[in-house]
Amino acid sequence: MIQPAYKKVIVQAPASTSNLGPGFDILGLALDVMFDIVEVTWVDEKSISIEVEGVGSDIIPRNPQKNSAGRTALEFNKWLNKGGFKIKITKGIPPGSGLGSSGASAAATAVAINHLLGLGLDLRKLTEIAAQGEMASAGAPHADNVAPSIYGGWVLIGSYNPLEILAFPPPKGMEFALAIPKGMKKTTEKARSVLPKNVTLSMHISNLGAASIVVAGLLQSDPKLVGKGMLGDQIIEPARTPLYPGFMGAKEAGLSAGAFGVTLSGAGPTVIAVTDNRKKAIEIAKAMKEAFVAEGIECDTYTSHATTGAKVIRTVE
Repeated sequence: MIQPAYKKVIVQAPASTSNLGPGFDILGLALDVMFDIVEVTWVDEKSISIEVEGVGSDIIPRNPQKNSAGRTALEFNKWLNKGGFKIKITKGIPPGSGLGSSGASAAATAVAINHLLGLGLDLRKLTEIAAQGEMASAGAPHADNVAPSIYGGWVLIGSYNPLEILAFPPPKGMEFALAIPKGMKKTTEKARSVLPKNVTLSMHISNLGAASIVVAGLLQSDPKLVGKGMLGDQIIEPARTPLYPGFMGAKEAGLSAGAFGVTLSGAGPTVIAVTDNRKKAIEIAKAMKEAFVAEGIECDTYTSHATTGAKVIRTVE
C-alpha cells in the first residue's frame, strides 16, 4: 500500500515554448519568463480538489477531469487504495497563451505527487503521466510542453508510442523575445482542429529539413541556425495564422528589427523570436508590440532564455 512520504509538497515549473516552427509536437524548450506553482496536500479521503489563483485563474476549470493538474492527479489516484490530493495552483503563466500554461501545471503536479508519495518515478514516466493531463486542455496527450517543463532545457520527442524523449541542457548564447497579444480567445484544442489532415510530400520534406536545422542550431547553441529553421514551417503556422490578427505584421516587424527567426509559440497567440543577446531581444519585442498596437491590439512583451525544469521548493512532513 502506498503511504505518503510528506503531508505537503510545493513545486515550481517553468513556462515552455513548443514546436519552434516546424517541430510540431516534437520540440519544446523551457523558458524562465514565467512559472506556475503547485501545492499538493495529502488528504485521507479518496478525492481530488482543486483551488486556483493567479493570472487567468477565473477561466480555469476546477473539475479535475477538465483541469490538466487534476487529470494528472487522477492518473496517480489509480494506484491508491485510499487517500487523495488537495491541489492549489498559483498561475504565473497566462492560460491560452501558447507558453505551456496547462503543461506547467500538469508537470508541477506530477513532480509534486511523485515526491509526496516517495514513488521515485523517472522523468520519462512523469512526463508520460503529465501528458495525460494535457488531455484536459488540448484533447490530446502531447508532451512537447510538459517534457521541457519537467526536464528543463530543450527536448526532442523521438516517439509517442512508446514515449521516447531526448533531453538536452539549456542552449547558451540564445535570447528570446516574446509578444503576447491581449484579448485573443483561443483554446489549444481549437488551434489543433484547424490543422490539415493531409500534406504533400514536398511540404513534409521541407518541414523535416527545417526541424532538423532547428535541432542542429540548438545542439550547437547557434541562434542563427535556430532562427533559420523556425522560418521553415510550411504546415502548422500557415494553418494557424488566420486565427491571430496582427501575427504576420508582428513577425515581419521582428525580422526587420534583427530577429534570426520568428514564429508562433506553441499554439499561439504568443509570438516568439530568437536572437543572440538581451539588448536585441528588447528591441525585437518592442518592434513586435508596435506592430500589434498598429492593428489596434494591445500587447505585453518579455525577454527570456532557456532554463531548468520543475523543482521542489518546499516540503511539509
